[in-house]
Amino acid sequence: MAEVTPFRGIRYDESIALDDVVAPPYDVIAAAQAAELRERSPHNAVHLDLPVAPGEAAHDAAYARAAAAFALWQADGVLVREATPSLYLVDQTYRGPDGRERTRRGFIARLRLADFAERVVLPHERTHAGAKADRLRLYRAARADLSQIFLLFPDDGGGVGDALAAAGGAPVAAAREARDGDGNLHRIVPLAGPVAARVAALLRARPLYIADGHHRYETALAYRDERRAAGDHSADTLMVYLCSTSDPGLAVFPTHRLVRDVVVPPLAELLERLRPFFEAVGAPVQGLEACRGVLDGLGEQADPGRVFGLYLPREDVCITVKSREPEAKQRLVASGFSPDAADLAVTVLHELVLREALGMDPGQAEKHMDYATSVPDALSALAGGRYELGAFLNATLVGQVRAIADRGETMPQKSTYFYPKLLTGLVFDALGT
Repeated sequence: MAEVTPFRGIRYDESIALDDVVAPPYDVIAAAQAAELRERSPHNAVHLDLPVAPGEAAHDAAYARAAAAFALWQADGVLVREATPSLYLVDQTYRGPDGRERTRRGFIARLRLADFAERVVLPHERTHAGAKADRLRLYRAARADLSQIFLLFPDDGGGVGDALAAAGGAPVAAAREARDGDGNLHRIVPLAGPVAARVAALLRARPLYIADGHHRYETALAYRDERRAAGDHSADTLMVYLCSTSDPGLAVFPTHRLVRDVVVPPLAELLERLRPFFEAVGAPVQGLEACRGVLDGLGEQADPGRVFGLYLPREDVCITVKSREPEAKQRLVASGFSPDAADLAVTVLHELVLREALGMDPGQAEKHMDYATSVPDALSALAGGRYELGAFLNATLVGQVRAIADRGETMPQKSTYFYPKLLTGLVFDALGT
């Protein structure tokens, strides 16, 4: 069962403007942005959570500096520990890549780590070992959770949502606010006492689904086991952000694929290769700007989960294709995919476009692929001459994430894009305290 508890978070002193010290998640920060954040404030969270600058070789001294800074900022009163164990309500008012404004509500808590075999915390994406080494070194140095992973929980009866709504009107004096680089507003309020206890109790019998942070969860498990081997149980918990799958502000957006170092035939031949499992929707469109209009409209197509946009930079042409049913699903199920996995747009794309039509080994896909979360960014990158194909898809649905995780299956990396990202620096958690 899920053991979610309040904790005495460590937060920036009220005299410090959060806008100056919060940062995006470490794994989405480019070198130039990291440098700007470091210059913005000597106490910006990037000094703690990104001790090794992007592109820099990892070295022990960097992690030691981050750990020393975390301790010094507490000693100097820059960071202050909460007096009362609390959950931290976070409201994020944002405008998504689709242009719609929403408010997503969740909360930050402490979670007792559980192995995946226990079926308490369920993953949905595959991971690679290389991305975990940096976080493990930071754990060893700082012995703290400096950012959260993002978990979803089912709240079909609305009990957790009602409890949070009742507490959402906390005094303005208790709230802190910050804006991220996209202008989205993040508001955090500590919740203690009966409200926190009720929310924790309601979550006890519910499964939790990893939305974002698979690598960090697996790293936390590795660090927990490492500390347990030394007779130390201080690393048995992980700081997490939890959001209901029923929250009206929760949205999943697509991550488009930019394919390189793969031979892509001319459009006519590519369509011929795709013909057994796809049909063209309309005629090819020529020119970057015209293609942008087509690709921006993918979500407006009927049955959008079966619709894909393909852009060939060499010909400066794009085409919309739609998977044939039942042919596509039957082929995937015959290949060993469950019916749920066979319905996923990312499965259809990776298996029937990239593998069947282009001969790409799914196990090697990461070596040939970059990603973009907006059509303009993708087309801008594709125009640079580095890529042979842009593959555009519609978003995975939250219900599909639950179904895949419940079956114990996983999707390819970057199958979901939950936006906005969680800011680092809203609250920290020293392990074992």
